[in-house]
Amino acid sequence: MFPRNIVLTAILSGPAILASATPVVTVQSPGSGASVGSPVNYVASASSPGCAKGIAAMRIYTASGVIAYTIDSSSLNTNINLPIGSYNSVVQAWDKCGGVGKTAVKINVSKINLAPPKFLYATEFQAGKIAEYVVNPLTGSISPTSQSWAWAHWGPVDIASDVGGYRLYVANQGSHDVDAYFINRSNGNLTQVPGSPFAIAGVGYRVVVHPSGHFVYVTNANSNGTIDVNAFAVQSSGSLKPVPGSPFSAPGTPLRPALAMDPTGKYLYASATLSGNGAVAAFTIDQTSGALTSVPGSPFVDPTYSGCTQFCHESPTDVAVDPQGKYVYAVLGIEDGIAGFRIDQSTGALTDLTGSPYPEQYFCTGNICNYSWTMSIDPSGKFFYVSNTESNDFSIFKLNESTGVPTYAENTANTQGGICVPYTVNVDPSGSFVYNLGTTSCGPPWTNAVLGFAINQGNGSLTSVPGSPFANPDVHVTQKTSDEKVLVTR
Repeated sequence: MFPRNIVLTAILSGPAILASATPVVTVQSPGSGASVGSPVNYVASASSPGCAKGIAAMRIYTASGVIAYTIDSSSLNTNINLPIGSYNSVVQAWDKCGGVGKTAVKINVSKINLAPPKFLYATEFQAGKIAEYVVNPLTGSISPTSQSWAWAHWGPVDIASDVGGYRLYVANQGSHDVDAYFINRSNGNLTQVPGSPFAIAGVGYRVVVHPSGHFVYVTNANSNGTIDVNAFAVQSSGSLKPVPGSPFSAPGTPLRPALAMDPTGKYLYASATLSGNGAVAAFTIDQTSGALTSVPGSPFVDPTYSGCTQFCHESPTDVAVDPQGKYVYAVLGIEDGIAGFRIDQSTGALTDLTGSPYPEQYFCTGNICNYSWTMSIDPSGKFFYVSNTESNDFSIFKLNESTGVPTYAENTANTQGGICVPYTVNVDPSGSFVYNLGTTSCGPPWTNAVLGFAINQGNGSLTSVPGSPFANPDVHVTQKTSDEKVLVTR
């Protein structure tokens, strides 16, 4: 095992001159002396000519003694979130024979391309709380805020924030309402806005915020199985006021009333059904009032795959829009696939993408299922992640930006950090980390936790961040009775 507690005491001024018996570190990106944007993509590999056992681990230092990333591998491809400034970084490797090699990489960070993660919030369904954490933007590790948690109403299940990370909204199942909070930008502590919580028409499920921050939308399920979208206008005090005509009916009786916002703020998409078939409903958003109007042709039926004999027309358990606002994706639950649609930019109408739906590791056959549940898209549009509640893992897809077609990459196979019954998955604003609510064992005994993973920028694969899993007994239910949510804000 390589020495995890070694601290670099000096930064090299140029590329290291290495003896043949020590590891050789080759850095492909960034180039030494380069001016780059943050997050900075580090790509490096190591070999050890003098050690037949090979490389034990690699590490990135962004300054003397400042550890940003460590991996037990002979290669790395990861993002590091750095403020604007100059850095004498080092990529170091240890071989399994005790040898150490390193290469210095001087860089200048001249701009911020994607906002780094700042705070993480997680629903505590059974406790009726929102857990609060501060995120280390270098490593992805989390630690509780000074307040640690804030009260929600009964059964919080979903969280959304405005684009700037100033306000947080929480949908509650048990109390049929939505909480609204101010986020303290210095420490992450939450404070209820005046009048919070605000009533919705039924059992709350999902919440999204308009890119302008002026409107908030919450889905609810009614006792007769129908679905509503509650629309609120954000007042100057932070309180929420129903927009005229709210709530707006969503078509059919979907299993889960999922919701997704177009990043331009023109369209809203929700899970739906049509004549017993799963579908996606589309709405246009009035930019002045926030009111919703159904898009002509909505809802748009999910395609099915050739030869399907069971679980062929499932209603979406989650929907998502890509960062460019060109495509909609729907998670098909027990059907174990992802439906893809192209957005008509002028109307918001949807058409099937070529080859849709796209399978995970396999389509569900017999009693063998992943049971896809939720998804999250990398903000750069390279990857998306799907949580699987039966196989207790994530499926990873690569996205073709020009066509919108996803390609299945791999399944995490429950090897990273004890993922179990993962109801939620969330990529941070910089595209560097993925977070999940899960357990450290698939029971009993159950140890509930928040789990964090670093993203390999080359293939989307995941590696546990330092300290993960982060234990919290209230952040995850032990039986599959409810949705829950973790969210990372900028």
